[in-house]
Amino acid sequence: MEKIKSCSEEKANYIHRRLQEYNSRYITDCEDLSYCIENENGECIAGIVASRDMDCITVDYLFVDDTYRKNSYGSKLLTYLEAQAICLNAKRIILNTFEFQAPAFYKKNGCQLFGKIEPCFSNYGQYFFKKEL
Repeated sequence: MEKIKSCSEEKANYIHRRLQEYNSRYITDCEDLSYCIENENGECIAGIVASRDMDCITVDYLFVDDTYRKNSYGSKLLTYLEAQAICLNAKRIILNTFEFQAPAFYKKNGCQLFGKIEPCFSNYGQYFFKKEL
């Protein structure tokens, strides 16, 4: 009989690959759109990990090192991604964030809240945003 058990990173990557293979039947045009900002020493101090699936951009992660916050690097990365998205004829950008991360930041940068779970875990909410292009 089959058994459910915890899987290794290798098996988790296998599952992800298999889902991507399945999705490729329907999502026929996609690409990585991940960018970073480096300091003078070549260290990554901020970055955005995103992808384009046909005409939709999904932001998976946006991070700015604590030392470099308040320097507008997050906004610069989001603006750069938006410019790339427009060049690629994307229609929207979608993303999600938690209450302790950056919902106000995304609103400030022109994203519209379209869904929320309050609370999602513990007392923290999760918020879903989009930006139509």
